[in-house]
Amino acid sequence: MIQITGLTKVHRRGRAPALLDLTFDARPGVVTALLGAEGAGKTTALRLMVELERGQGITLFDGRTYRRLRRPERQVGVLLPTAGGDAAAGGGHPGLKARAHLRMLAGAVGVPAARADELLEQTRLAGVAGHRLRSFSPGMHRRLALAVALLGSPGTLLLDAPTEGLSPRNVEWFHSFLRSFTVSGGTVLVTTRTPQEAAVLADRVVTLDQGRLVADQPVAEFRRTRLHPEVSVRGPQMARLADLLTEQGHQVRRDGGVGLAVSGLGRTEIGELAYRHGILLHELADRVVEQPVPHPSLPTASGRSGHVLLNPPDAPGRNRDDTRPQPQFGQSGLPEQADQSGQPAERPEEQTLVAQLTAATIATATAAPERPLRAVSLSGHQLFRDEVPESSTVRPISRPVTGPDHRSE
Repeated sequence: MIQITGLTKVHRRGRAPALLDLTFDARPGVVTALLGAEGAGKTTALRLMVELERGQGITLFDGRTYRRLRRPERQVGVLLPTAGGDAAAGGGHPGLKARAHLRMLAGAVGVPAARADELLEQTRLAGVAGHRLRSFSPGMHRRLALAVALLGSPGTLLLDAPTEGLSPRNVEWFHSFLRSFTVSGGTVLVTTRTPQEAAVLADRVVTLDQGRLVADQPVAEFRRTRLHPEVSVRGPQMARLADLLTEQGHQVRRDGGVGLAVSGLGRTEIGELAYRHGILLHELADRVVEQPVPHPSLPTASGRSGHVLLNPPDAPGRNRDDTRPQPQFGQSGLPEQADQSGQPAERPEEQTLVAQLTAATIATATAAPERPLRAVSLSGHQLFRDEVPESSTVRPISRPVTGPDHRSE
């Protein structure tokens, strides 16, 4: 299990942080996808987890930080971009053969050479094990890098964009391999740029935007909120088809010059409708449209690290699952205190004082609006009123005013 708490990275003062208070968990038996556009902080997060960069926060692998693991290569397999920015290169010399490269690294890790041959079979590279690395395709390089990460038989995998730039066949193989890894109880944390891949591969999706966590969702909820299926239709008679679909109550929008995007109806039903009315179609295809990234009202993911305050109870971005008691607000705008039965307790003397102060404020503001306001503390809450002249009928507060910055009256 991976526990990430409060990861924060600031490259330079005065600039926005590359990562701010990132907090989430990656559990065993689950593929967790870290989703975000380029520059969202995904690679920075992985580098902070394995302590390749300095920053704030902590990451625990089964209760220990990466540096305190006795044999980290046997517990955590890592696939990160090299200095050239390519995660597929694997760091091997172009003149080395794949089998020699993997056996050399097996000796460095302390595992037998037979483990290297086993991984070549597992990653489907046994047929090219005698080829030099310079002749490898990007997909073959990426499989070799995965074999390197698996040398120590780790229970956790950290993979930075392992399928980026690969062919659909290689992408499908990677997805199948990672899912089979979690079936045996392994933990997988993988980064990706595309919501479509996250929806296909992951069991849980953590969304980053400009270094801030904006969503941590199960994949079913992610598909419902971030992906919108629709049917793309093109042809010379789209106006007539749009009228027919609108009459049936389906959502239709214009897509390009001679196309429609239809929601709420399948491709087969649209084709049958067009056939019955003699409408010619040039294209009829399913597709998935990405919805905008949600933006929270506060620039943090959660309050577990304690760096940033939580949203107020009426804020739109407040977590609905938060069951902590929240103050209730009355008509005066002040938080009401609740008694043991859960109902707000009435304080008639305070209500009378508020009414008197309000009346005095209105009267004095009409006569002398330029007078400065003075803060008066009432049961720990702040009120503001004008300086009241001595001849005023307002009674002084009978009990001392609390607070370090106010005097007793």
